[in-house]
Amino acid sequence: MTQQLHAVIAGAGVGGLSAAFALARAGLRVTVLERAPVIEEAGAGLQLAPNATGRLRDLGLLDRVMKFASTPEALRIRRARDGRELARLPLGPIAEFRWGAPYTVIHRADLQRALMEACAGESAISIRAGVRVTGFAVTGSRVEIGALEGETMIRFDGDFLVGADGLRSVVRERLGLGLADSPVWSGRTAWRALVPAAAAPPAAMLLETGLWLGPRAHLVHYPVRHGEFLNIVAISEDPWRAEDADDLWNIPSGPAEISPCFSSWADEARAIVASAREWRRWPLFDRNPSRRWRVDRVAVLGDAAHPMLPFFAQGAAQAVEDAAALGEAFAKGSGDVNAALSAYETARARRAGAVVVASRKQGAIYHMRGPMAFARDQVMQRLGANRMMNRLDWLYSHTPRA
Repeated sequence: MTQQLHAVIAGAGVGGLSAAFALARAGLRVTVLERAPVIEEAGAGLQLAPNATGRLRDLGLLDRVMKFASTPEALRIRRARDGRELARLPLGPIAEFRWGAPYTVIHRADLQRALMEACAGESAISIRAGVRVTGFAVTGSRVEIGALEGETMIRFDGDFLVGADGLRSVVRERLGLGLADSPVWSGRTAWRALVPAAAAPPAAMLLETGLWLGPRAHLVHYPVRHGEFLNIVAISEDPWRAEDADDLWNIPSGPAEISPCFSSWADEARAIVASAREWRRWPLFDRNPSRRWRVDRVAVLGDAAHPMLPFFAQGAAQAVEDAAALGEAFAKGSGDVNAALSAYETARARRAGAVVVASRKQGAIYHMRGPMAFARDQVMQRLGANRMMNRLDWLYSHTPRA
């Protein structure tokens, strides 16, 4: 009788929890180690494109997630200085028919809650909070993992280790992958805010995703929690950075810092920005794509493998793709850990690298100014919705797994 493989995952974010569930579904025992003492439901809204929701459906998770998610009817793109509509891309049933799965928006805390509940229902998954992975060693067919619980050193062992521990991944660094390809500062900052519906401009609460394009900045907004809040993300070029902050994506900020970036925009856009009284500042980094995601019995996943700029809103989606591919590699394998991790790396590295590069290029397009912005706006208007959606087929299309 074949012994049940044991996976250890560092990190209980979207990628780590999705991977835990996918591996448990593949017949493995999974231990998840999360450095935070309490796995809190945090963050703001995020978009889950069809390439992510399709994978969640394959895993049997989509129904659980859809209890919290909303499906926008359209993506409306406007010019920042005067609010002129440049394009309106239909979503809803049209997007689901075209790409094979729904386009949704969700509060990050609700997504994490859905994943936590799913993992809690799997007896093969154990989640340990307040445990920080500090190192590991591969010895033959096992991986020995050192960790700190408070000030106490403890040890775990498994058949393999997955680092889903974010941009500043300890696992990636200990593999030697985080030295030659350090995260790249983008020169941009994202501000995120959640505004109660009663305080938001009524037009912004329509069931659609709004995208405003301005010089060196853009603005995204959409309702979450079934219209309870308006989620706002404002991104601008910014020399400020905070590489050493403990919560790099969750730095408190205020209106005085963000409002000047959007002072010359159309009244409706400024009203959306002004409706938020509290902001969280997030300096944006990514990493040059790499085809190397594993060494021996240790691999990386999500932001630890491929942090990316949010111009295609694909950070969480690509982590979900990683998790599904990891589960598939072990479900299809014969118990050979190295072969399965190699298959996972092959399946994901090229694809995720292409999304990293495309996200960078999209950022340059969004933040054009002067004659380049004028040309971009003309192209968008002439292309029309269908041809613009054609350009997303490579990213969003999902073919259900057999």
